[in-house]
Amino acid sequence: MKKMREAGYNERLFSGGLRGRIHGSRFLWLRESLRRVHASCEKVLELGGFDGRSLSFLPREPGAYLGLDANWEGGIDLGRSRWRDHPGVRFELCNTPSELRGWVEGQRFDTALCLETLEHVPPNLVASYVEEIARVTTGYFVVTVPNEKGPLFLAKYLAKRLFGDYYRYRPIEVWGATIGRMDLVERDDHKGFDYETIIRLIGSHFDVVEVSGYPFRHMPKWANFGVGIIGKARASRG
Repeated sequence: MKKMREAGYNERLFSGGLRGRIHGSRFLWLRESLRRVHASCEKVLELGGFDGRSLSFLPREPGAYLGLDANWEGGIDLGRSRWRDHPGVRFELCNTPSELRGWVEGQRFDTALCLETLEHVPPNLVASYVEEIARVTTGYFVVTVPNEKGPLFLAKYLAKRLFGDYYRYRPIEVWGATIGRMDLVERDDHKGFDYETIIRLIGSHFDVVEVSGYPFRHMPKWANFGVGIIGKARASRG
């Protein structure tokens, strides 16, 4: 466990094995989703993009990419180093919706991405982030979030408890998350996160054209480790 804690973000999530395949599946879902909707990806905005791993899964290298991130574990620094020879790629520090607004003011993006990020955002800021992204997105908003409820939650909880790597849940919270009563679970990062809330929020700003699970796209959402949402900008936004 000590070695796991000292490893960097990429090493922890993507270094191989079952965990690496599960976390990597969000990017495979992203690539397939962009292909399905024929997303332009000429000008791309990404919230929480860390080091820009998603760039490798776009249908083409964008003419402009703006990655906004809180720079936990040095993600921005890694991204700037990794993509330093690509002049259209930028990474900037962003911790609040108002900072996002400052970075994107006067710009429009045909594609916006947000992968495994909204569960980490303070709940009182999530709606403002989505509103700001909707304001500057002319095409598709593609989002992935973890599944933290239902039978899949219980399986993950028991597995993590076995290995000592889990959020502390009271018995009523374990019961609530298992039956989908997320109002019984105190929010703390992943803990208590409800993907249905995000689907509704995105639907209040975009036309939701697909909601599906990953890594098994054709299986029900509750049977997957994560949920992907594709929103399309409404025509009135021009």
